[in-house]
Amino acid sequence: MQFIEKNSFNVRSAVYHLKKQGFGPQFILFPMIHVGDRNFFVEVSQRLAQCDLILAEGVASKRAALLTSAYRIVRKVHRLDLITQYEMDTSKLKDKMVNADMEPEDFDRQYSTLPTLVRLQIFVLFPFFALYLLLCGTRQIIARELAVEDLPSSEEILRNDVFEDFDNLILDQRDSVLIHRLQELCDARNFDGRKIAVLYGAMHMRNITTFLVEKLRYQVSRAEWLTVFEL
Repeated sequence: MQFIEKNSFNVRSAVYHLKKQGFGPQFILFPMIHVGDRNFFVEVSQRLAQCDLILAEGVASKRAALLTSAYRIVRKVHRLDLITQYEMDTSKLKDKMVNADMEPEDFDRQYSTLPTLVRLQIFVLFPFFALYLLLCGTRQIIARELAVEDLPSSEEILRNDVFEDFDNLILDQRDSVLIHRLQELCDARNFDGRKIAVLYGAMHMRNITTFLVEKLRYQVSRAEWLTVFEL
């Protein structure tokens, strides 16, 4: 399964509709890139409005804010003509939107257990990348590493990943919180047949689809492409 596709013309996100035979809610997966063209976020919000419940990511802590600093700087780079996901109009969706992410205290506690060298590199590299985007960023640079599929790429497999513990926190531990929520919704009969949106970053979709397809026996009933931004 492709979640994010990068080609010579644009970057696209695949929206997947999942159903299962018998009892259970429907799930609509929105693999997100946290920056994009304004029209992309308009199209996402229009589709979210058709859902009964929206499970969204977001950890409200200072440490998490450091990790998203590069995305937030994009809106200040006028030559990119891109906005961030934080600028998406969700005013009409608040009643159905639920934060399904880790509690800030849990995230900060786990973050503090990362190796000191890793935390130091994060503290230096993320603001440096944000500054690089501000001064030299282009759509091509942003798009370069955005492609995401259900299986790791050869580059991911071969790299010597000193950030393994960091990736485990950012992806696996946070995904386990979401997966627990998905299981609860599947067990609750009052959500039978309801449309539940999962509004998470594209990298999270690997664990989510594995759980829904392999554990809960969901199947993809429909897929559609949304253009994130043109190149």
